[in-house]
Amino acid sequence: MTLFDLKQRTLEGPAKYNADSYQYYNDSNRNEMANIRKLLEDWFAIYPESEKLDLKRRFKAAFDHAFFELYIFGLFTNLGYTLNVHPEILGTAKRPDFLAEKGATRAYIEVKHIMMKSQKEQALERKKNALLDSIDKVDASNFLIVLREIVFKSDVQPSGRNVIRFLNKVISQLDPDIYGQQLLENGPNGSQKIVYEDNDVKIGLWLMPKVPSRRGTNSRSIGAHPSVTQIGNDSESIREALENKATRYGILNTPYIICLNKQGVGLDKLEIQEALYGDLRYSWSENPISEDGKLELSGNGFFGSKTNPKFTRVSGVYVTNANTANLTHTADHVFRHNPFATFKLDLSIKQPIAETFKISPGYPYNA
Repeated sequence: MTLFDLKQRTLEGPAKYNADSYQYYNDSNRNEMANIRKLLEDWFAIYPESEKLDLKRRFKAAFDHAFFELYIFGLFTNLGYTLNVHPEILGTAKRPDFLAEKGATRAYIEVKHIMMKSQKEQALERKKNALLDSIDKVDASNFLIVLREIVFKSDVQPSGRNVIRFLNKVISQLDPDIYGQQLLENGPNGSQKIVYEDNDVKIGLWLMPKVPSRRGTNSRSIGAHPSVTQIGNDSESIREALENKATRYGILNTPYIICLNKQGVGLDKLEIQEALYGDLRYSWSENPISEDGKLELSGNGFFGSKTNPKFTRVSGVYVTNANTANLTHTADHVFRHNPFATFKLDLSIKQPIAETFKISPGYPYNA
């Protein structure tokens, strides 16, 4: 069995914003997608035959979650472990994702892909992506659309047809050479901003003229999106995800590892440190003669502290930001032992992801 279909692929171009991930990976004829499929097929090939059909179904239903399960299976296999999928545990009908064995070492592994957005935020993301898919259909063959503002004014999905009709009319009346000259003379802030507004949405944008050799080509209309800024970090969400998994299987008589995949441009190791060991706090000496201060971990994290250890049945935590495309570039990972674990584990994960999986530096474009 293969993870993807053996067929002639004819789908060109990038994925739509609301595209079904598995379907796009299965249909795309782009070179980088072929390289990603090959890597996943290599991992899938070593997955137990009796479990492949179930994993393939989960790839179709929840691609990111299934990818991380396959990734963890491949990771520990490359570290020299033999993995049993969904092993039985005495006293409970629940089953962890894996039992890893290497010589006399045994450890249960639970896998969790963290959805950092609430259900409401995910619904808003789908709504935004549906609108972006509509804007991408605008006939801007002489321009790229630079989105500066999207404001949803109601709970109703905006009419993509109305947005397309409005923008097509406005853009068709513009000469790219004249518009480009005005852009050079006045800059973006001095150029006329195009605004679409109705009862459900307000969209503000500028246009960027294409170079003459690229005009008339069939490509994405959207050239830039509004910037997104995050205030604070996700240490609390990481801690909550770990706590949710920590006691799922009762009291185990063998080491237990929780693996989390948190998506993002980079992996913020400070927020992982805070999630596991607690917030960084400033303290100072109580000796009036000495006013020396220092930064220290508060001990209010997932592992607790020496005086108040927590979740001691968890031996260690693995966190990464891996996805199918970033394995040689921005993917990173950390493994941290629980210093207060009941069952200690002889495990070290220090090599970069690309080295562990022996992935070409050019992946996914030149694998």
